[in-house]
Amino acid sequence: MRNDIAERLDKLALGVMNRRIPATLETTYQDALTFAEVLAQTRVNVGRTAVSQLLSPGIHPIWLDTPLGELVCRVRVCLAADPHAPLLLYHHGLNEYPFDSSWRRLFALSAVPPMHHVVIQAPYHENWMNPLLVGFSSLQHIYQMFAGSLRMMELVQTAFEAEGAPYTIVAGVSWGGITSLLYEGIFHQSRAVIPMLASPNVAQAMWDIADLLARPLTISKDSLFAHLDFTPIYQQIDNDHIYPLLGEQDQFFRLNNHAGVFGGRPLVTTPGSHITNLWRIKPLRDHLLKIVNSKQ
Repeated sequence: MRNDIAERLDKLALGVMNRRIPATLETTYQDALTFAEVLAQTRVNVGRTAVSQLLSPGIHPIWLDTPLGELVCRVRVCLAADPHAPLLLYHHGLNEYPFDSSWRRLFALSAVPPMHHVVIQAPYHENWMNPLLVGFSSLQHIYQMFAGSLRMMELVQTAFEAEGAPYTIVAGVSWGGITSLLYEGIFHQSRAVIPMLASPNVAQAMWDIADLLARPLTISKDSLFAHLDFTPIYQQIDNDHIYPLLGEQDQFFRLNNHAGVFGGRPLVTTPGSHITNLWRIKPLRDHLLKIVNSKQ
């Protein structure tokens, strides 16, 4: 696919998403809790969550107590034949519905590595509309999407490793790639993190998207970066734990503005844009499987 067509597809998708983001988002930055505060106040409700069921195949609910009230999210569990196999924690992209669709396409045509797979559903992803209408209604809701996923990932990894999983690999696309970096940067518990079509600098992505769509922002660039650049968390990860992949024509995470974030990490790039790489998913699959197999 020609580069200009691929980039136009990204711009079209971003335009559709942009129209669904509530105007309230840019008015909430000063009143929000910090990300650290939201994470600290987000807890799994073990009274309502059947934690023992997380070790059985299927889709299971996880209840969260959060600063924004009670939330219920889900995880999909696919077990390996060996109960002591390692764990792959996978996180979907923003507005991905159903939440396991990219995971199913990544592994549809290839031999599934001998690992337990658990797919995490971020808060507000129970339908097509809420990821943007609710998840982007305020800065605190954005933080809550990340914090909820991180607490579920922590719960799942703890449960599987307590039952003999020797190590965990964390991977995700787009929003899931950001979440994966935050998870390792905060908890330091995985053997490898594989962020695809993603960068920890969410602020840069939002600034570039606003420029692409000619959407004026009422928040200053300095304030935006102060709230949504997660690079300091990402920098807490050991260099040899990170295996990023970026799209060369990606308009969500522009290569020129995000490649430098990864510094000396072994960054892989692939032709195509954000949308075309999610459609033609083989380069992502090849990258993921190469890293997973190298860690066995």
